[in-house]
Amino acid sequence: MSNAPDNHRNAARAATNYLARMDYRRGQVTARVIDMSMTGARLATHEQIAIGEKVVLTTVRMGMRSGIVVRFADGELGVCFTDEIAEAHKARMAAAV
Repeated sequence: MSNAPDNHRNAARAATNYLARMDYRRGQVTARVIDMSMTGARLATHEQIAIGEKVVLTTVRMGMRSGIVVRFADGELGVCFTDEIAEAHKARMAAAV
């Protein structure tokens, strides 16, 4: 995932490499956070989680962030955050336009 203008990102992504616990309706898995922004994250996981599934990511660095799975391909999962942090960032960006 890049920050290219044609990528339709609401927030710049930062490369990361740490583990997160991901809770969802079928249980809990560990995933590696590949990159993240104020509004979402890309994770590597062995678990296939359905698009539209609600998840909660927890790490020491970011605490708990709730979101929805928006992509799964080749062992990588895309999560769009749905918490207050993401919504506040989206509102600030919309007001700046």
